[in-house]
Amino acid sequence: MRFPHGLALTSLILIASVAPVRADGHWSVSLLAGESVSNHHGAAFDARALAMVHPLLGLGIETGMAYMNVVPLALPYTIATEAGGGITRNRGYYLGPAVKVGDALYAVASTGLYEFNDNAGHPAGTRWGMSAGLGLAGRARFSPSAELRYRWAQDASSSSNAWLFTVGLHIQ
Repeated sequence: MRFPHGLALTSLILIASVAPVRADGHWSVSLLAGESVSNHHGAAFDARALAMVHPLLGLGIETGMAYMNVVPLALPYTIATEAGGGITRNRGYYLGPAVKVGDALYAVASTGLYEFNDNAGHPAGTRWGMSAGLGLAGRARFSPSAELRYRWAQDASSSSNAWLFTVGLHIQ
């Protein structure tokens, strides 16, 4: 399986859909796509399911993919390159808990496991990372949304980061 956490994500979503958080079972789902910008750019995709435990607070799970540049910590002003000299824009797949605070204008944050692959699709490491950002969404049941997020993941040898500009659909 290319994304080994797919089974875990599917299981968590199925379990969460069986047990509502409150009596009315209010849920929020966001599907977003856009641009990941670091030293170079690439695609970004997010999917998030939140249980709305309060009208202004949602807790849930988030997954997705973003291109993130890897910078070795020993040499902070260099960029990892491929054997042919090309820039390595690593694909970072992430899965983890998320929190959303607000309504039409909101703050969102998450932490989770980031799995990196190089340009050829070969595994390049796994590490914990975080993200934080701001978003805008309509208040209708199906409404457009837009977010600006910063994602980063770091271990002892390297750091990865990217700014994400995404737009999508917010379902409540």
